[in-house]
Amino acid sequence: MPYIQAEMVFAVIMTLIIGGFIVTFPIMRRLGRVMEETLRERQQARLRGEQTALLEAQISELRGTLDRIEGHVGLLAERQDFVDSLLTHREQQKLRGAEDW
Repeated sequence: MPYIQAEMVFAVIMTLIIGGFIVTFPIMRRLGRVMEETLRERQQARLRGEQTALLEAQISELRGTLDRIEGHVGLLAERQDFVDSLLTHREQQKLRGAEDW
């Protein structure tokens, strides 16, 4: 008699375990997919944040470089104007010298 009760308890427990597995497996699989998707989205958001910071740093560096280039171009323009004024002055002196002849 005790064996019959043990067999019944064993059968009920096995039925609950197997039934629970059959019921919870799809739920757990879906939960796993949701967790993976959430993790992937967080990683992508973090990467986007890092990429945004990197792009902002590169843009800042480019702005600094452009400012330096602008300064150099300004100096070159001033030097070119100075040389042009010297050449113009020299040509006028040559023309005056030619008139004296």
